[in-house]
Amino acid sequence: MAPDADLSRAAGLSEEGRLPPRARLGPLLRSLLLLLVAAVLLAGAGSAWYVQRGVAQEFVARAVDQQAEEVEVVARLLAARIEQQQKVLLALADSLPLKRLQDSAALAGELHQELPLADWFDSLSVALADGRVMAYMRAGKDRPLESLDGNERELLRRTLAGGKPMVGTVLQPEGEDLRLLFTAPLRTSAGAVVGVMAGGMRLSSQALLPPTAADGWSASRLMLVAPDGSIVAHSSPARWLGHVRDEAGLGLPFLRTLQAQLPVQSRSTSQAEDGYLYTLAGMPLPQWFVVRVARLEAPPLWGLSGEGSAALLGAAALALLAAAAMVVLAYPWMELTARAEQLLQRHAPGRMPRLGCMPSVAHAWGEVAVLWRALHALSRQRDTQARRAARFQAQTQTILEEAPVAIVVTRHDRVELLGMQAARLLGYAPDELQGYPIRQLCASDAEHARLMERIHWEMRAYGQFNGEVSLMHKNGHPVWLRMQGRRVASPLRRDAGAGVAMVWMVRDVTDQRKARAHPQWMAQHDALTQLPNRESFTLRLQQWLDERRKAPAEGGVLLFLDLDHFASVNDVAGHDAGDALLRHFARLLETLVPAPGVAARLGGDEFAVLLPESSLREGRAHASQLCEAVGAWEASYQGQRFWLGVSIGLVVLDAQSSIAAMLHAADMACYEAKRQGRGRVQVQERCEIAENGAGPG
Repeated sequence: MAPDADLSRAAGLSEEGRLPPRARLGPLLRSLLLLLVAAVLLAGAGSAWYVQRGVAQEFVARAVDQQAEEVEVVARLLAARIEQQQKVLLALADSLPLKRLQDSAALAGELHQELPLADWFDSLSVALADGRVMAYMRAGKDRPLESLDGNERELLRRTLAGGKPMVGTVLQPEGEDLRLLFTAPLRTSAGAVVGVMAGGMRLSSQALLPPTAADGWSASRLMLVAPDGSIVAHSSPARWLGHVRDEAGLGLPFLRTLQAQLPVQSRSTSQAEDGYLYTLAGMPLPQWFVVRVARLEAPPLWGLSGEGSAALLGAAALALLAAAAMVVLAYPWMELTARAEQLLQRHAPGRMPRLGCMPSVAHAWGEVAVLWRALHALSRQRDTQARRAARFQAQTQTILEEAPVAIVVTRHDRVELLGMQAARLLGYAPDELQGYPIRQLCASDAEHARLMERIHWEMRAYGQFNGEVSLMHKNGHPVWLRMQGRRVASPLRRDAGAGVAMVWMVRDVTDQRKARAHPQWMAQHDALTQLPNRESFTLRLQQWLDERRKAPAEGGVLLFLDLDHFASVNDVAGHDAGDALLRHFARLLETLVPAPGVAARLGGDEFAVLLPESSLREGRAHASQLCEAVGAWEASYQGQRFWLGVSIGLVVLDAQSSIAAMLHAADMACYEAKRQGRGRVQVQERCEIAENGAGPG
């Protein structure tokens, strides 16, 4: 592509567009070409090794995922079977008449005739609290009490001592099969342990392990392992009741892994070592591990031999040719880069030179010429953007200084912008705090670290911060501030280091915190959320009724709020997470409820809002805003996320109604909002209050 005449002259080209002699390939470019060729050859050799390693790692990762899934399924199935047997024994123990425990014959008859659940076990035994065996049956027949195995007696004694159900294993003296024993304490209605019942069942390895698991000892083995390493069951009969130290691919390293998993839990763990992959998953109730061992044989990498090798060599040759061509064509690009660096070195950041001051690029043609013109345009654009940013910052500073509320903008843990109101709260002039580190406003490094951790936690949990913070006044005394902050990205700060700014609304709450220590304030406010409590809210409603009965006027709306899905937060994340969410919701209410409105916590996750001067339309707008604000939450706690909502019942207040009637009507409207799908506002008209509520209070 030939350059145009103007660009040719600017670049110092001849009329024919030929490059001057100085642009020919010199020793440096020839050396670069040789270096690139050597680099490509080395890269080709290294690529084969990296690809082979990647294939092996991918194979191991897939094998780990597949084997872990299989082992977890087997563990869950076996655990479910054992838990079912335990439940049956517990039901059998609950149905056993305790009055017959002292009568061995009556107890045996009860087990034979009146308890059909006994058919679930091939042996049953009952012992008193003093350890005496009162009944023992095996295979549906009574056995001498003294013939009860000593290991079974020991498990009965342990159950009596611990007072809780247990599961144990006993090896039959007459064979090599395992007996699985379940025990359940016998309790009186007052909870006292008066005896113990045990149920046993004979299990073979074929009954414990699924048939599909027995797919060969050397290739893949499935087994049940006790915490001490003894093998309870094995997919190979030859390894039945052996020990894991004799298993290929396991041995002592596996025993250390096994001990690290105690106490037994249901999660799975996988490890690849010495060409074997083993996975174990725990079964907490019987205290066993399900273990699968498989030999790892990574598939060969396609293309490293035969036709694949030829294709790889051909690709390397083409890459070398492409690299050589790129070196020849790269010289104008390198010159353009040099001119751009020269431009950046000559001028201060934020100010680009005029077009006439741009250094020319010799030999600019094709794409390089286009990029040169684009660089001119970008320099003008950057200059314009810098002027706009300066105007925007000046306008923002004017707004901050004239705003009736205190506003602060922070970035990178420093104060970037603030108004006069915010500076006065801390005793500074606005220019004194420009660029001031937030650490210097905290009492100590520890206080600063706790503040940053708290801000980051609430930003992750709720997407905003709303809380009270103690900062240091210029004269050295602490000042308590209510700070509401959100992240915001400036449209004029697009450089990589600009970061994300935080915009804060700040007000002084030092006096309010002092008032909270007064007993009267504590009696009228909820301790968790610091909102007015039910009694205080009832007094405010009564005050509204008295005022309206003396001087009737329009306006007055009551909102009854109930958080949706709040119980799931307590169930999944615990009450600490629930309390934190309630506190944040209370701060949201304080922010969104306009003066002279009052928000209160009635109890649990129920709140109320009085809008004493709002019409039905205004009240519905405020309620809808609350619904949208809560619905926009994506709260998180310790990595768990929750989606919440709020159902709101709205009633237009009537001065002729009682407080109980108004609260009841709002509660019923909230219930109707939940019934119709949650996360919505349900309005109850004034006439409906008169019909359903009580008379004047």
